Amino acid sequence: MWFSIDHRKKNNSVIEDHLDGKPIRKIADKEKKSKSAVKRALDKQIKNLPHNNPITKKYCNKFCGIMAVDGKYIKVRGYKKSIPLLWGIDYLTHDIPVYDLAPSENYESCLKYFGYLKSINYPLKIVVCDDNENIKMAAKYIFPNVLIQTCQNHFMENIRRDLRTRTEDKYKNFVIELKQELFSRKITKQDFRIRALKLCKKYKDDQIKTSYLIKIDKAFDELTASTLVPSAPRDTNLIELYNSHLQARLKSIKGFKSFGSAEKWLNAYILRRRFRKFRDCSRRFRYLNGKTSISQTCRKNANLPLLFI
Repeated sequence: MWFSIDHRKKNNSVIEDHLDGKPIRKIADKEKKSKSAVKRALDKQIKNLPHNNPITKKYCNKFCGIMAVDGKYIKVRGYKKSIPLLWGIDYLTHDIPVYDLAPSENYESCLKYFGYLKSINYPLKIVVCDDNENIKMAAKYIFPNVLIQTCQNHFMENIRRDLRTRTEDKYKNFVIELKQELFSRKITKQDFRIRALKLCKKYKDDQIKTSYLIKIDKAFDELTASTLVPSAPRDTNLIELYNSHLQARLKSIKGFKSFGSAEKWLNAYILRRRFRKFRDCSRRFRYLNGKTSISQTCRKNANLPLLFI
């Protein structure tokens, strides 16, 4: 895909205010225009933005290779069910290299997403995701040597749901013990094995508890893969945070009129996130404050386009 970009500074305050969540009425007051005029300007600015994925391919190559991947479901007219935005966050830079709005979160859609990652020469080391077999299989097909880290939080939540510990007390202490011994922090594969074996011996006469310990043993490699990659997380908290931010922004939109309008708006939203400076990163990611995510991944001496003010 070829595209050209006007690098001259633009006055895109309308699209920026909109993507940042300011209501159309307030934007109209600020711009001293009618709401219909603001909507026309907004539609034009969104339409004129280049696509996120070719932007990455042309300008970016400094990725950490740790990718938190998920699907965020979006309401689009013409589809009986919400459809997934397949996207991922490059963990140490918080950048969003590629995305795909797909009709469903099936294997073929996941293949397409990881194919995009391959096309930009993304150095994928590990995928952190929930227990989604389509994402895992597609990642391994496109990147045969990739490691898979199943989110420990999702894994534990599935056990809690199965054992109904939110409403019943019978297995509550068992689940608490699993959390404390195996999933409260990142531990080495050897330590994980030793702790799990102790629990197996402790509960060898309890068929239900043993069955879940066997399930943990079968998922051992995917539950501990993050220990093999420095800085890799054992959960999907980062992508879940991005999902919650997007969900909050979509509340005022209440769905899209077509697949095309959804794709264009999501493209604008993702580009805005990449070109907007971080302000509230805390703890281990404080170094990102005052910087944009795309500035962390762009090639040396790259002349990034001025898509926003």
